[in-house]
Amino acid sequence: MNEKWEIKVKEYCEKYNIPLLYLADTLHEPKVVPMIRGKAFEFSVMLALQEVLPKSEWIVDKPMMNAQIGFHDVDVRVQHKKTKKVIRVECKLAKKGGYRFFADGHSEIRVKCMRSRTLGPAKVKELAPKLGVDKKILAVHNDQYLPADFDIVITSIGNAFYDTDRKTGFFEWNPTEAGESFLKKLGAITSSNLRDFAFSTMFIVNTHDLTIGHNGIRCTRAKCKNKKNCGFIPNYPIIYFDKKKNQPINGWHSIQNAESVFKQFV
Repeated sequence: MNEKWEIKVKEYCEKYNIPLLYLADTLHEPKVVPMIRGKAFEFSVMLALQEVLPKSEWIVDKPMMNAQIGFHDVDVRVQHKKTKKVIRVECKLAKKGGYRFFADGHSEIRVKCMRSRTLGPAKVKELAPKLGVDKKILAVHNDQYLPADFDIVITSIGNAFYDTDRKTGFFEWNPTEAGESFLKKLGAITSSNLRDFAFSTMFIVNTHDLTIGHNGIRCTRAKCKNKKNCGFIPNYPIIYFDKKKNQPINGWHSIQNAESVFKQFV
């Protein structure tokens, strides 16, 4: 752990004129929490990959970038030492309340995977030829990613068991009975560690397996004229868990098996 974190926090507050005494209150604001958590998750993914990928073969880091709208930045960068191949990782949290248990016994978790800013008409006109997409098609899918934007998506399932308290507006851990059972089947040891277990449980997928037109994924956009194969990534990709093994069967893998996914690119 960085021993100078207190100094960094103090310097940050001084630089941006933030009262240090109220930093925690500022970060706790309902409008601020999602942004902070999303960015912090990128560091969690970096640390997790540094743990599971052999250091003799892979380099994992987090480049500091400020990409312009329409041109995606890289959340976490993984490089294969031997081939010098760079693999771009996109970090996305599960959708709030995104866990569902179905009558046939299987479970699903939805992952929030969309642009933070929707492309307006002017930006669509500018980017369409650069992306190799017809501007009318891009206008229909103006908040969706293309598979060329990144190579891999990694998610934590913790958010799927949270809800927003209607009175306070705060984000609260609130799994259903089915949700708690699901987490225990995944490997949570006790009821007291469910929350930590959920956030540390990450899944990884090749972007190819998320794209509309693969794995039976259909587009839900009303104006999309090619719902079976438009080539975009849906806003809420689904992790489908088999009812017997309680493991993903639609391309997602436990982050513990991350190396097998990364090796697809080298």
